[in-house]
Amino acid sequence: MIFYLSTPLNRLEEKLDYIDREGFFPEVRMINPDILFKLSSYDISRIREKIEKRGMAIFSHGPFFGLDIASIDRRISEYTRDCLTRGIEITASLGGKIMVMHTGYLPFFSRGGRKHWFRNWGERMKGIIEKAEKEGVVIALENTWDDKPEILLHLAELLPGDQTRFCLDTGHVNCFSKASFQSWWENIGDRVEVLHLHDNDGISDDHLPVGRGNFDFGELTKKLGERDSLPLFDLEVDFTGAEESRNYLERLFGKEGLE
Repeated sequence: MIFYLSTPLNRLEEKLDYIDREGFFPEVRMINPDILFKLSSYDISRIREKIEKRGMAIFSHGPFFGLDIASIDRRISEYTRDCLTRGIEITASLGGKIMVMHTGYLPFFSRGGRKHWFRNWGERMKGIIEKAEKEGVVIALENTWDDKPEILLHLAELLPGDQTRFCLDTGHVNCFSKASFQSWWENIGDRVEVLHLHDNDGISDDHLPVGRGNFDFGELTKKLGERDSLPLFDLEVDFTGAEESRNYLERLFGKEGLE
């Protein structure tokens, strides 16, 4: 069973040996948008060659800090579009087929503000989805501050086509959602392409190693056992907590017969 390890793009090259030696694959996390626009075609080709030489597969986590494609501020929206577009291009150029994306949705909008934001989302995401399809990349919408799964479902319904998938983040469900994990799984479980795996105390999104908080990974394991195929497993923890997290999950998965 392969586990991916969340790795910042600006540290990807230096960490490839470690990731390979420890038996992980990288999820390329585009945490700093500036890096996206500084990378040349030569840089990307060089990194891809190193990834392929090690027999690794990758997928990506698109840029997200400070971004909002549906922002009422057109300049923020346009910058977000440019960042996401570049993220899709780099994902494809590195050989990735999936890019996880934060939606930017906040549950604190007024009714009127939410309606306006949803309209902007539907209009402005069309170009992003078209770009992703052109590059052969699937967009996986991630639950972040969403307080219930119906929000993520509605955002997906506003997008063209039927290729959009989901990334279910265990830590975000645990500390940001009013709905239970069971409710999330019942609503989007069959379309979950990626699992972001980390833990917390239900209050702060600390990205603790799996098993250090109070998320019910046993229940997650049972739900995974009901699926015909498994999503990608990505450890969103510090490198120092990666082996501990993998060992914890392998024990649980082994009991359920997951492979």
